[in-house]
Amino acid sequence: MRVLSVVEARVLAVLVEKAATVPDTYPLSLNSLVAGCNQKTARQPVMELAEAEVLVALDELKRLHLVVEVSGSRVVRFEHNMGRVLGLPSQSVALLAVLMLRGPQTAAELRLNAERLHRFADISSVEGFLDELAGKEPARVVKLARSPGEREARWVQLLTEATPVGLSLAKPVSAGEGPSTGSGRAEVPEPGPSTGSGRTEGGVAGLRFVLPEGARRVHEMVMPLRWGDMDAMGHINNTLYFRYMEVCRLDWIFSVGVDPKLSTAGPVIINAFCNFLRQLEFPGDIRVTMSVANPGRSSFDTFHTIERVDQPGVVYAEGGARTVWTDYAAKRSAPMPDWFRARLTE
Repeated sequence: MRVLSVVEARVLAVLVEKAATVPDTYPLSLNSLVAGCNQKTARQPVMELAEAEVLVALDELKRLHLVVEVSGSRVVRFEHNMGRVLGLPSQSVALLAVLMLRGPQTAAELRLNAERLHRFADISSVEGFLDELAGKEPARVVKLARSPGEREARWVQLLTEATPVGLSLAKPVSAGEGPSTGSGRAEVPEPGPSTGSGRTEGGVAGLRFVLPEGARRVHEMVMPLRWGDMDAMGHINNTLYFRYMEVCRLDWIFSVGVDPKLSTAGPVIINAFCNFLRQLEFPGDIRVTMSVANPGRSSFDTFHTIERVDQPGVVYAEGGARTVWTDYAAKRSAPMPDWFRARLTE
């Protein structure tokens, strides 16, 4: 299973939590799920997710079989399938959910905060399940080194891309060896390149992205660099890199048959990113390429590179966006039309 995004982890953990704490209203409706994701208590960090972002995360989690859509009522509902997919007992699922919802925790904190999901007999039983999770391949949790002034070491989950870089791993103790009194600590390793989501390599903003498997180049455009695009330092203003990618993206979208008036439904960007690798300078022309990947029920991803025409193969910027097909009147996501989905996959 690939590494989860922070939003996907929040959605999954909320479903695990609410299955235990509000069984009468579980599986959850979309409204209840969004409310649980944005809850102000028992959340670290506190989020303000839009409905469209939660729907995109649900699409991805359903693709991984971690979430199941339940029919049979007028309202679509969702339930998690985490234990079965990961092959974990309910106790381990509860611990992972708390770690995803609250961040790094000591075993004592986990026992207290997981009480409504599973009542552990004592701290040693919590530690037993944590040790099992840490021993899996791949590991699902890792124990951090105890910081100065802390009485207990904390644990962190490894299901998400948001590994807390800068925290330290506890140094393993060999048989017959006592605890180390020196630092002996290594930084938590950052996640490697994702092959399924197109996340940036290393999981840290500012590093080069890796195209996901199945990404298809569908379009490219040549655009002029204009005098008015420069900032006070003589470089092309950073905000315009997003405009170049947007123009390329819209040119392709309209070329495949989407109504340019966007009167009833169409694509809406919910997030975008750009890594600025080199400074573009006037004059000259640029070539912007576009690839598409990860088509879901209502969303897809686009990836772009920007090069100078007179320097082919030298990438000056790279970035992308997640786009959701939206019903403008209802102001919510809608399934992509079959003809448009075919353009993403043909």
